[in-house]
Amino acid sequence: MPERNIRLLLEYDGTNYHGWQSQENAFTIQDTLELAMEKLFQQRIRVTGAGRTDAGVHAKGQVVNFHLQKDLSLRKIILGLNAHLPNDIVVKKVEVTEPQFHARFDAKQRIYCYYVSLERTAIYRKYCWQVFQNIDVSVLQHLASLLIGEHDFSAFARSEKSTGSKKCVVVESNWKNKNNFLIYRICANRFLHGMVRGIVGTMLDVARGRFTQADFEEIFRSYNRTMAGVSAPPQGLFLEEIIY
Repeated sequence: MPERNIRLLLEYDGTNYHGWQSQENAFTIQDTLELAMEKLFQQRIRVTGAGRTDAGVHAKGQVVNFHLQKDLSLRKIILGLNAHLPNDIVVKKVEVTEPQFHARFDAKQRIYCYYVSLERTAIYRKYCWQVFQNIDVSVLQHLASLLIGEHDFSAFARSEKSTGSKKCVVVESNWKNKNNFLIYRICANRFLHGMVRGIVGTMLDVARGRFTQADFEEIFRSYNRTMAGVSAPPQGLFLEEIIY
């Protein structure tokens, strides 16, 4: 059978994992998925993910691709993978895609959402940041609007050895209040390591009075992570969708 390029849509709860990307001496989503594939296909297969989510971060719309020569129907692939995967990782969709498709490099935009609960919650405690203070959403919305466009986001990202560009093109950045949850949604062509959590943490520091709105603008222009606020905790962050 000719080789097929298979594309998966994944949903996962990142609570018990050290992020997406395979690494030594750590329990990751990628390693767990590849182990399930090895059991199903009886061969070692490497996968490519569209987004490298950090430890504790969740995904509703992670996209993965891999190449396969086994003669298995798509139905058997999705049923087989889900049978071998733990309950906190689910394959939502399987399809054959173009031979040259690359989950990471072909992605045009990525959408992340961050959830903040304004009241104590037991049910959603693993999926939000609980903040028990009065928050002015209009302040957050103003700060979010400043991020639209192409900017250097070094001030909000973890320092990296890479000398590559720190610029990202943000096409959507907004907050909304829904049932005592504040939800931040951001869509960009790319994201730096820790960028969304740095943005959310610093915005909340403004809303809670640690920084002023003018401070936020100065931090943004500084390109200096040490000037910014805390990183929001990982459990509130979701990779929502990859756009191709």
